[in-house]
Amino acid sequence: MDSEILLKAGMIFVLRVVGNVIVTLRMVMLIRGLRLRMAILAAIESLIFALALGTVVSDLSNVWTLGAYSIGFAVGGYIGMDLERRLIQRFVAVQIVSPKHAHAIAEAVRKAGHGATEGWGQGVHGQVGSVRTVVPHQEVDDVVKIAHEIDPNAFITLEELRGISHGYFRRWARHGH
Repeated sequence: MDSEILLKAGMIFVLRVVGNVIVTLRMVMLIRGLRLRMAILAAIESLIFALALGTVVSDLSNVWTLGAYSIGFAVGGYIGMDLERRLIQRFVAVQIVSPKHAHAIAEAVRKAGHGATEGWGQGVHGQVGSVRTVVPHQEVDDVVKIAHEIDPNAFITLEELRGISHGYFRRWARHGH
């Protein structure tokens, strides 16, 4: 195998990884309203895309460059998703409805370090308790597990939030806020 082909394939792979990571960073800039930085990243992204695609299209019979292009895109997407998870803090409102165990669920959620608001309402079969908490998206599964350990039949809804203001969060609670 020719070392020039491997070098070309390696270059394409790196370009696709970097290009896809830049896509993620550009989306973060877009979400944060950083328009100038987003525009600069868009220009870099399009240049990288053109270089990688141009190299592949110039010889579509080369399986090494085609493979490097495809695998580089996949690896870049994977790295980009991990980067996005670290850069963007998303919050989810978790609503738990339990006819008999809402208070116990709220206590367990609080014991796990989250804020929890309890309420009561009228359901089809009588009074039901509800617990509402807002948690970082990485901690949703923990809260759902807590609720289902106490009441396996608890009705749970999740709502992705666009933003939050104030409230009780472990990170701030440790610092006296």
